[in-house]
Amino acid sequence: MHSLRDAFENVDRRRKTLEIHTDEESVIAEFRQQFDTRNVDVTHRSLGAIDEMGFVIVRDGDGEFRGALGIDQFEAVLSPDLHPPWELAERDLDSAALFSFLENTLFSSYDRRQMVATSREIEERAWRVGTGRLYAGFQRPAALRAQTDVYRRFGDRDSLTVVVFIDGEYDGMLTDDVTVVTDANDEFDAFWFVVFDGGGTDHHRCALVAEERDPGRYYGFWTYDPMLVGDLVAYLEAGSDGG
Repeated sequence: MHSLRDAFENVDRRRKTLEIHTDEESVIAEFRQQFDTRNVDVTHRSLGAIDEMGFVIVRDGDGEFRGALGIDQFEAVLSPDLHPPWELAERDLDSAALFSFLENTLFSSYDRRQMVATSREIEERAWRVGTGRLYAGFQRPAALRAQTDVYRRFGDRDSLTVVVFIDGEYDGMLTDDVTVVTDANDEFDAFWFVVFDGGGTDHHRCALVAEERDPGRYYGFWTYDPMLVGDLVAYLEAGSDGG
């Protein structure tokens, strides 16, 4: 991997299909609207005589079955809560299991709120594991400043190593336990990313990478693919060494 954009080409080849099994027209319309900005095909199947809200079947680009979720569970994926990672870790909901249905799927037109919500899933896993390396790209100092309390607390988390990237002057807002890399790479001013190396376990590897293509609007993906996350970690390690 020579750039963050290389990762996009990898993901772009993994288009998915969602089969929405419901007779509720409003639900069908909501899913089509939600996934209008994703690299996803949405199809509809009637429930017939089944008396329930419905469910969603996820298929990969070859039409192979990937899994299924109740529509009520799926809505938790579409609208995740904006809680700190240590609060999410205490909840019964396994957000990673839900997010995994949409991994390696490109999205577009995410706003900052959606980006923060998606970042929380990656951060929550790193917090729960409590070891390994967490990398976060904030583009500008103001974005990092808005997350100062979260990343100060990450810096005190057991043996978790935290490295953050910004494009611009750093004003020392974090503790010495967090490594701050400035002006390491021309890409980093355009990308918002959160990457966790899994703390030595492939099962825990995860990443979010998104490019700000218009002011406040992001195009990107999240992934639990160990090889892809490993490539991202290697790329960011090289960037931090050069910063």
